[in-house]
Amino acid sequence: MSSQVGKRFHEAIPCPEMHSTISDSNMQITRVTGNLDNDAHVPAMHSSHALFTPDSKRCVFMRQVGAGTDEGGQGKMVFTLCDIEDDYALYELTDEDNVRGPVISRDGKCMYYWVDDGAASKPKITLKQIDLDTFKRETLLVIDAPVEGVGRVPRGGHMYCGSSLRRDGKRLSSSCSFFEDDPMYASLIVNLEDMTAYGFQFEKYNWRPFGTYYRGDDPRYLDHLTFGHSHHRSGMGTDGKWYAEPDGTGVNRCTLHVLNDQGQDLGMAVPIGADGEGVDHPIWRGGKFEICTHTSSTTTAPHWRCTILTAAPVKVRDEDKYKGAAIPGAKRVELTRHLKRPEVCHHSWDQSGTRVVADTEGWAGRGTPVPSGPSAYLWIGTVVESAGEDPYLVPKHLLHPKSSWTGSYWTEVQPSMSPDCKTVFFNSDWLCKTGHPQVFAVRGFEFPKG
Repeated sequence: MSSQVGKRFHEAIPCPEMHSTISDSNMQITRVTGNLDNDAHVPAMHSSHALFTPDSKRCVFMRQVGAGTDEGGQGKMVFTLCDIEDDYALYELTDEDNVRGPVISRDGKCMYYWVDDGAASKPKITLKQIDLDTFKRETLLVIDAPVEGVGRVPRGGHMYCGSSLRRDGKRLSSSCSFFEDDPMYASLIVNLEDMTAYGFQFEKYNWRPFGTYYRGDDPRYLDHLTFGHSHHRSGMGTDGKWYAEPDGTGVNRCTLHVLNDQGQDLGMAVPIGADGEGVDHPIWRGGKFEICTHTSSTTTAPHWRCTILTAAPVKVRDEDKYKGAAIPGAKRVELTRHLKRPEVCHHSWDQSGTRVVADTEGWAGRGTPVPSGPSAYLWIGTVVESAGEDPYLVPKHLLHPKSSWTGSYWTEVQPSMSPDCKTVFFNSDWLCKTGHPQVFAVRGFEFPKG
């Protein structure tokens, strides 16, 4: 079969069915993908992973070709470029098997991505780039020998799905499996100037030792990465079975930490999480030196609330590094504190850290079908910064995607916002096949006044 890379195709149709009584009157909703033989999705909160071009005209998402057929299984992952200004025209960017970790270059001209052949008889991983105008592909780096700092060959075929690019575009952060007799994982850094790679260990027996780069312009933090410490050994084992067990630290919930891209622990932690407080979907608050996360809480009111917390990483003593919310003297702010019952799950922030789009988890929890489970509507918010009090969010309903949150993980709505804050992509299996998502987009909305 000839390659379809670079060939334009079009599936977008208007989707007025998602409008509601309280929608913005000028809002346009579009179903961007429509071939129901293939699943399609935008990844969670990929504002952190730069899958929009800086001019907001194009975006990359994933299609799982064949996943919508009875025999399709998970399908073949294909990274797909969407030209927003050309009526959401689509272009396939990859035809290799096992593609992972896409990220768009800082100038928006190309996309870096990995091909994970770690499960092959001669294991290797390959970093490639594709020009987003000419669709010319180039192999940049092949890693088939022990990685400096890790001492092992990438092996096992369990590379993480995301990558993160440093603000100056000179380093790329990923993570992958380095299996031998034990199921070890490690962080991986590529120097894009000389195409060399090295790694370091952070929770070596956890499947996601992946750090995301600080998104701002302060040179003091250019090489800083945030990591979530789960305090559990969990991942895919060498026997192909999932394992999960405490790691012996005695901490029951996730804590957040900052390392540099040499793997050096900077002695910095975020005053969120640890015992009694969940940490879910932590990301940088735009270009600010703050980490935002959502957490379910019954401590702030007699009823359940799912809040957005934000805090700057702070220097801590060794004995305090895993205390999270109990780090002595540290400050954090609940941005949703003026809302009686906030509902937050995935959240995507603009570069200024003042505009957000979020989906909602709902009372019954993920994976429980609507109407009993997540209501999963989308809302947008503006952060009010005033001299009189800490910042807080003013929210506004956007729309109800009516996705089932069942079957594929990607039926979770997972909104992603363009840099200019004018386009939001999201997932839904409504009007499609239950459990098999398609990609939708909304434009023409206005953020609430700050």
